[in-house]
Amino acid sequence: MSNNLYKSLKIATLAVSLLAATLSITACTGTSTEGTAEGTLGAIKEKDQIVIGVKTDYSPFGFIDSDGNNAGLEIDIARQLTEEILDSEEKVEFVPVVAANRIEFLKQGKVDIIIATMTETEQRRQEIDFSENYYSDGAGLLTKKDNDLKAWEDLKGKKVCGVQGAFYNKDLTEMGVEMVNFPGTAEAYKALKDGRCLGFAFDNSALAGKLQESEWSQDWHLPLEVILERPWGMGVRKGEEKFLTAVNDAILNMEAEGFIVKGEKKWKIPPTKYAKDRMAKVKGE
Repeated sequence: MSNNLYKSLKIATLAVSLLAATLSITACTGTSTEGTAEGTLGAIKEKDQIVIGVKTDYSPFGFIDSDGNNAGLEIDIARQLTEEILDSEEKVEFVPVVAANRIEFLKQGKVDIIIATMTETEQRRQEIDFSENYYSDGAGLLTKKDNDLKAWEDLKGKKVCGVQGAFYNKDLTEMGVEMVNFPGTAEAYKALKDGRCLGFAFDNSALAGKLQESEWSQDWHLPLEVILERPWGMGVRKGEEKFLTAVNDAILNMEAEGFIVKGEKKWKIPPTKYAKDRMAKVKGE
């Protein structure tokens, strides 16, 4: 057999082998795709559980209570979402997230959805899809009562505590504020008490909740107007239209029933016009 003929046969054999392997992989992939045609929603129903990324350092929206359980307004919302999708609020697994890692956890498949005080921004919409908005908040400033602060402009050149990943950190920096950002709220509150920052710039409703605690209520306050108000949304992976529709339906049902308005009262969160207006809009009032 000539060398050229031998080489031709060898190449042909290799090509056939590669084609067979490709067909095999395609067949397997086709089966897998068919089995998960419903995407995230189908996978959730198949395993009969939903994995939700939530805050655990953000009282009264998401925190760990004295019994070691997840608690807060967003935890109630997450359980109600689970009830709507799987007919039982118990079929949920909570995964702790913070602002700096929640989107990555979603994209990596560590969670099915994010319900973690996440403001909807254009930059985030490039990475993930957002549900119907279910809440809204803006930046407030927690500081000592004896600090003479009248406006955000008074913070120019001053050190202010923040949390990594909060969207308004960039805005405040552009205003001349020297942001000192921490991984989570626990570290930021400690730094504030230790005097490392003049104030703590964070979601106003969370700071208002902190002021209900006896150790903060006497000497601390929120002297500045709320700025940079933006709506919150739940985050899902891009391309999950069926799951997103199910999530949106659940949110609208909750709002129609006044679930979030009642939740504000339950968790002693100052009532927001946004939640009331959303309820009225959904109910057609």
